[in-house]
Amino acid sequence: MMRSAFTLPVQEWAKGSLERVAQDLVKTWEMELSHKTKLEDFKTIHPQKFRFSVNGGPWLTGEETLKVGSYNALLQTTLEGEHEAYKASQETFESSHDVFRSAFPGGFAWEVLEVYSGPPTVAFKWRHWGVMEGPFKGHPPSHATINSFGTCIAKVDDKLQITDLEVYYDPTQFLGQLTETPKDRDYGEYKPGVVGCPFMQ
Repeated sequence: MMRSAFTLPVQEWAKGSLERVAQDLVKTWEMELSHKTKLEDFKTIHPQKFRFSVNGGPWLTGEETLKVGSYNALLQTTLEGEHEAYKASQETFESSHDVFRSAFPGGFAWEVLEVYSGPPTVAFKWRHWGVMEGPFKGHPPSHATINSFGTCIAKVDDKLQITDLEVYYDPTQFLGQLTETPKDRDYGEYKPGVVGCPFMQ
C-alpha cells in the first residue's frame, strides 16, 4: 500500500490476486465506455448479455449504457424527481464528460478496497476519488479531495467478461461534496472592527 497526494492510501494489489483482477476489469470497462463507440469492440463485457443497474434501478442494456455514458448511467435515480445538482436526463454523453473533466482536471481515480466473493459473482467495495480543482455546475473549486464509496456485484462468464453489473452507492453524498460552499478560513475568528456594538462605534 502506498501513499499519494490524496487523503486516503492507494491500494497496491498483488498481480494475479482477485482484488487486482476485479480492479483491472472495472477500470478497463470504464476506459472502454469513455473511449470506444462500438459495443462489439469492448473486451471487458459480453456485448449481447451485458446490462447495468444502479441502486436497484432499471437495467440498462449495453447499448443504452454506451449512449448515455458512465457518469449519466451512475447518476440516474429511482427517486422522485432528480438530483438538483446534476440532472442526468438533461445531459448527453459529451456534456457529462465535459462537466466532470472540468471539475477534476487531474483525473477521478477508482480502486477496489475489498473483495467479498469470487467468480462467477464478484462482490466488492470500491472508492472513487479526485481533487476538485475546477468548477462544477457554477460551484467554485474547493480544492478538496472528493471521495465516493460504494459496492458492486459483477457477474462474469467463463471468459471473465461482465454480463451483469450492479452498483450501489449514495450519489447525493458525492454530489453534496461538489456543491457545498467552501468554508472561510477565518470563520469563527474574532476580527476587531468587523463586528461590534453599535453604541461603541
